[in-house]
Amino acid sequence: MLPLPEQFNENEWFIILTIVCGFILILFLPKRYPLVISILLILFTVTIAIIMDHLIATPPLDLYDLNDLEKYEVTDIITYLMYSPYALLCVYLFDKFDPKGIYITAYVILWSLFALGFEWLAVFFNVFKFSGWTFLNSFAFYLLATSIYILFFRFIMDSLKSKKVKEV
Repeated sequence: MLPLPEQFNENEWFIILTIVCGFILILFLPKRYPLVISILLILFTVTIAIIMDHLIATPPLDLYDLNDLEKYEVTDIITYLMYSPYALLCVYLFDKFDPKGIYITAYVILWSLFALGFEWLAVFFNVFKFSGWTFLNSFAFYLLATSIYILFFRFIMDSLKSKKVKEV
């Protein structure tokens, strides 16, 4: 069984509040696409976070730690949900504003900067403790991740449109 946090402090509160506030924001947005797309995007975001965490936050690289313990703990699992509502908001606004050309690049850069700011807050609240990882590394990752989220969103939207799935 995974250990519980040693103490319930600022990092656990930050994680819980960002997840709750993020999903509340998403719930109040007008529906633009089927619920299945939101579910797929949440699962995709969590999967990317898990893969990234296991690639660079564990030995041999071990470039950062999550939360209070250097070992895997219960709160680490919840941390994987932290970015999901903001990834949903990213693709929601992308779908709404439908940027073209150079505006797609600007959109990806702006959302990557937003994610970087969000990560800075997470570091401030001791969710992440860097030991070799830098914000420049994060920015490069967010550029890639935001682009992948948008491509994945377009792919599943195109797939659903071809199947003529009704909105939920």
